[in-house]
Amino acid sequence: MKAKSLDFTAIFQSWIHSRYLLSLRESFIALLPYFVSSALAILLINGAINFSLTDSDSRINQTVEQSAQLILLLFPLMVTLSVGFHYSKNLGHSGIVGAILALLSFAVHSHFLVFNQGEISLNPTGSSAYAVVIPSLTSALLHYISIFLPKNSRYLFGVSEFLKEKLLLVLPFSLVFFGLFFLIPIFDWLGIQIMLVLTPDPTSSVAELMFERMITTHMFWFFGVHGDNMFTMLFEQSFLEQDIIPGLNAKTFYDTFVLLGGTGCFVGLILAALALPKYTHERNIAKLSIPFTIFNFCEILLFALPVFLNPILLLPFIIAPCINFLLAYLFLSSGWVGFEQAEISWMTPTLINGYQVGTDLGAIILQLCLILINTLIYYPFLKWSAEKTNYHLALQRLTEQLHLSEQYAATSERRFLNQQRVSKQSTKALNSVLNEIAQGQLQLHYQPQVCLLTGKVQGFEALLRLKTAQGKLIGPYFLDTLVAHQQTELIDLWVMEQTARDLLHWRKQGFVPIVSINLNPNVLTQAELVEKLCQLFTEFPNQVKVEIVESSYLNDQALVCEHISKLKTYGIDTVIDDFGTGYSSLFMLANLPVNQVKLDRQFLVQAQTDKGKLLYQHVVNIFIQMGYTIVAEGIETEQELNWIKSLGVQVAQGWYYAKALPAKDIMEFKLNQAQ
Repeated sequence: MKAKSLDFTAIFQSWIHSRYLLSLRESFIALLPYFVSSALAILLINGAINFSLTDSDSRINQTVEQSAQLILLLFPLMVTLSVGFHYSKNLGHSGIVGAILALLSFAVHSHFLVFNQGEISLNPTGSSAYAVVIPSLTSALLHYISIFLPKNSRYLFGVSEFLKEKLLLVLPFSLVFFGLFFLIPIFDWLGIQIMLVLTPDPTSSVAELMFERMITTHMFWFFGVHGDNMFTMLFEQSFLEQDIIPGLNAKTFYDTFVLLGGTGCFVGLILAALALPKYTHERNIAKLSIPFTIFNFCEILLFALPVFLNPILLLPFIIAPCINFLLAYLFLSSGWVGFEQAEISWMTPTLINGYQVGTDLGAIILQLCLILINTLIYYPFLKWSAEKTNYHLALQRLTEQLHLSEQYAATSERRFLNQQRVSKQSTKALNSVLNEIAQGQLQLHYQPQVCLLTGKVQGFEALLRLKTAQGKLIGPYFLDTLVAHQQTELIDLWVMEQTARDLLHWRKQGFVPIVSINLNPNVLTQAELVEKLCQLFTEFPNQVKVEIVESSYLNDQALVCEHISKLKTYGIDTVIDDFGTGYSSLFMLANLPVNQVKLDRQFLVQAQTDKGKLLYQHVVNIFIQMGYTIVAEGIETEQELNWIKSLGVQVAQGWYYAKALPAKDIMEFKLNQAQ
């Protein structure tokens, strides 16, 4: 039973942190300024009218209303553009091309443009259901078709990376666009079948029709579609103006006693979020949304929390309004709470609308009780979301992923224009290196580190390799050039990200190795890169070590010590690499909060002389007395192995055991070595 539970948890975590779901969330977050600006305009103009600062016929009011209507009219287009851009970007393709393809496909296939006797009109409500479906389809299809189609990049030799990337997308772009003529009719048919199921029974009572409308609109909202607008377009709803209880029509009942804070009863959600610990994502978003939720604008919580496509919050999102509906109907129809029909705006704040509709304080007390119940419903789900799903971190990882060739291509035109202003020789060397990296494929290979006391593998060192466009695997010859031009951060970020991806892949297979990664010496002097390390490997405590050569500690020892200590709190150890080849200082090392050092092979080669042998012995003895774990690198022969063993070295690494292996082979190596 426990194993099944763990499998379900892994599947659940994989879904909520999937690239697709996070891309959708990123897309809607990017649109927050778009519809918040509309909400602010509506709030301001209604406030001005209510306080008699202007009237409904004024030019200002008409301008604001027209602007707000235009924003809502173009909203499906904005959703399409945003989803197409972000999902394509996060799949490793050009976000702009993805957005253009999504927009073109949406305009043709979504029924957004309606042609009637030579005139064109817009149908934003009817097309809004396609605003997520179409860009999701186009981005995914563009990605997979691009993978399987032959690249034929040899015909584009000498063309800039920026231009080459776009030319290689011409055929996939065309195939996706024309392929939708076959796919969209299937989605149209499915939509019709769903609408037939959802169509209200006209013989039902007003209460039944209103309850069905509530469930349907909430489900539309959950999938990113404006629920009220969609329902209005699809179904007849004259029952809204009919009495659900004698003397109170359905719309007033619904706006006053069911939607307390807008769709989803978000006043209760906000109170539940405020009860969470400080600095949680849910609490921070709730605080930001308070001014809008007061006036029943729900978009910030729907898309930034998010409730949208969040399986954890689906249940309370549906249950809270259902409870409100049933309890309010019971209390009002039984005569326990007095009421009267009143014309109220959907933006009228909760409690104020209760005061307007109620004949006494009973209506307000009922609203307060419902808000409390909603808070209790939302709290356990929000707490679970805060503890088990870190959307903020997952989204940050996604948006900060390094796609080296994409980043290179995105700036290649600018580099081409600027290269005349820098040293010709230097620019040629740098461009050559960057081109070879972008045209090839960076890889991490892993070399085993063996404990000499047990004879078992105790970890692996991640070593950078480049598979060239010709298929040849070579070492990181390019690092010196990148260091000289201070361009190593891209490589460091890629190494971090790829290690995290490999660790996650292995963990899914039940393999939990310890991995050491090599980074540029400047990493430990840059707070943002140290923070990046902590964020990336917080899920892999005590599995990651960072190897830095000692020369990096000469400039700012206090800052480096602070960063090493911070890494330690996240379960990331720091290792002194290549001791004996840099600016070695035993005094400085003694003051660093590290406990592992690696002796470079050059140091071992020097031990072939009497003086070199004596020096190696004394250095090993000093480190042992200082409490360091020592890793001897470059062990190639049994004689070398036996000698370092005799000195008390604890860990060995080198060709004697294995060369650096591809990530897919190290599990098999460890299994074979253990037998």
